[in-house]
Amino acid sequence: MTKKLVAICVGHSRSGDDGAVNVEGISEWNFNQPIAKRVCELLHEAGHDSVLIDKYEGSGYAPAMMWLTKHIKELKADVAVELHFNSAGPYANGHEFLHWFSSPKGASLAANLSESLVKFFPNQKDRGLKSINAEDRGGLFLRKTHCPAVICEPFFGSNPTENLYFSNRKEELAKAYAEGILKWVAAQTN
Repeated sequence: MTKKLVAICVGHSRSGDDGAVNVEGISEWNFNQPIAKRVCELLHEAGHDSVLIDKYEGSGYAPAMMWLTKHIKELKADVAVELHFNSAGPYANGHEFLHWFSSPKGASLAANLSESLVKFFPNQKDRGLKSINAEDRGGLFLRKTHCPAVICEPFFGSNPTENLYFSNRKEELAKAYAEGILKWVAAQTN
C-alpha cells in the first residue's frame, strides 16, 4: 500500500470567519473542527498520514484560499478535503460534494465521498456532485489546490431536523468521510 498524505481542512478557518451558523447557533468551524480531527485519527489508524488545517492565514476569502492552497502544496499533500455544512431555508435538505469541473480525480473523490455518505446515511437526500468553475462559490479552493480537492456539504444546518440528526452523529460522519477518502486512495494505488 502506498501511503498518501491527506489534508483535512476546516472551512471558514480564517480569523473573523466562522461561516454559516446552524439552528443551534453553532458555526461551521465549531461544528466541523472536532470532526476533522477525528477524520485525521481514523486515516492514521488506517495507515495514512493526514494533516489537520484549521487555522488559515490571510484577511478575506481570496488571501486565505491562496495561503491554504500554497500550504497544501508545501506539505506535498496528495488529496485535500474541506469540511462545511450548507445553509438555506428550514426545509432545504441533503448532501452534496463540490469538485473542480476539469478534475477527473476530484470528481472521483467527490463520488467516493458521496457514496460513503449514502452508505452511512441512506435516508438522506443525495443532491449529487457539483461541478464548480471559477465563478462558483468555492471555486478558488478547488481550482488552486494542486491535488484532487473536494468541498464537503453533508447537510443543511438551517434545517432543524437535519441539524439535530447530524449533531447526534458526528462519529458516523467522521467515519463516512474517512471511508470515502480511503476507498478513493485505494483505487488510486491499484
